[in-house]
Amino acid sequence: MTHFAIYVRRSYKRADAADVSDETQLAAAKMLLPPGATFEVISDSGGHRSGYSDDRVGYQRLIAKIRDGSVQGVAVYDLSRLARNARLMLSLRDELERRSVTLLIAAMPQTTFDTAIGRYVFLQLCGAAQLQRDLDSERMTGMMKSLFLDGRHRGSDPLGYRSARDERGVLARPRQLEVVPDEADVVRLVWQKAATSSTSLIADQLNNEDVARRPKKVRRADGSYSLVRDPWTRDAVKDILRRGRFYLGFVVEKRGLDERPGHHEAIIDEPTYNAGLIGARTRFRPGQRSRPHRLYLLRGVISCENGHPMHGACRMSRGQEWRYYVCRRCRVPSVPADDAERVVIEAVKKMTLPPRVIDEARAELARRLDVPSGDLVGAKRRRLEARLNKLPKLYSWSDLTDEEYRREMAETRTMLAELPDPNKLIAFDRNRHVMVTMAENVGRATRPQLAEAVQLFVERVQAAGRAVDPASIEWTPPARPFFDQAALLVRPRTDSNRRRRP
Repeated sequence: MTHFAIYVRRSYKRADAADVSDETQLAAAKMLLPPGATFEVISDSGGHRSGYSDDRVGYQRLIAKIRDGSVQGVAVYDLSRLARNARLMLSLRDELERRSVTLLIAAMPQTTFDTAIGRYVFLQLCGAAQLQRDLDSERMTGMMKSLFLDGRHRGSDPLGYRSARDERGVLARPRQLEVVPDEADVVRLVWQKAATSSTSLIADQLNNEDVARRPKKVRRADGSYSLVRDPWTRDAVKDILRRGRFYLGFVVEKRGLDERPGHHEAIIDEPTYNAGLIGARTRFRPGQRSRPHRLYLLRGVISCENGHPMHGACRMSRGQEWRYYVCRRCRVPSVPADDAERVVIEAVKKMTLPPRVIDEARAELARRLDVPSGDLVGAKRRRLEARLNKLPKLYSWSDLTDEEYRREMAETRTMLAELPDPNKLIAFDRNRHVMVTMAENVGRATRPQLAEAVQLFVERVQAAGRAVDPASIEWTPPARPFFDQAALLVRPRTDSNRRRRP
């Protein structure tokens, strides 16, 4: 008794998509079978099973049955259902001829492929299938390129957005993304946490705070679907951070190789993006060798009990680093760096900024911005922006590889993010709330930010034995009114008449 394999393939996911249905393919193939023949159905339908690749479970099963002699014939709706790749089709033909397996095609029911004419026709059909695949690929590539150049999003809806629909519930054309408020809040939260926390820590915090992820459809055994919310993972957080430029309002091609202004509304702003970018770049990355982090917050401001400057020193003991501040001019005990820095940071947290002083500081900033001076920051910003515009040209001229282009773009954007805001008054007003929550912000600050804060606020701190006395902290003249309430009535001294160090 002859046993046949009926192969069915549908490229698109939906059963009602513009493709030949499984039922139509099966009915047409069954009509080709000789009387009394048995058959089994091998399907590769749904999930975009491309005929260009042989990475298909059903196709591999079909090849295995041909090789072990389990089937004496193969029936398909048309040749393109088997493959749209000339190399795969020729290999399949060799297997069929070697095993003497009959090939039946519903679109050509009277054609046999074991004769000279049949082999020639088979080769022509292989070329036609390959041509159709190439044309479809070029058409899709061109369409995606046109959408990108027009600033339109391609692909599924990212977290924080959904495709807009009209009053009938039909997708708007052209496609337009609209912001989902709840999801947008999650995106902003992730980017705010990225400035000071790793992706693993952010995922743990989101799970602890019961922040829900977007539900996904999961198919049950009975064929129905249910919505499931997975917990936050490191990869889920990384996916949000990877789309940073998209959340700024750009559409991105090939993971950052090119970008265009998009039609969708931005979810995060430049300061949030820059802070998250700098925080991510300064943290340890897998695959990179970790370097000892020996940042001394009190460098240049701490002195020993005799008034001599102290310097940072590191010692290794029991496989651990121990940081100290030591004096190289007199024999005084070394001061543990962690304890000394903790005392100073706790004192900085007590800073208070009255609204009247903030208003005066803003007025002084506006006055100073009106004074003509060398715009070094602006010149550097213009150079970096010119570099960003030049890199795509260098890449298009093949002067840079993909890896070099991505690295150069990332480094240039990081340097731009580290520059001060060009409009300082706008930045001042935007960050006004930061000035009155010093304790909270110091708690979230990174070590480089803490070191910068110490240099701005602390003029001198003196050690007593192996500790630091908080009463010995001397604040810089501009910062003194904010730490000494009695000095609020006194006009702060300027840098020109500040007391010099002995």
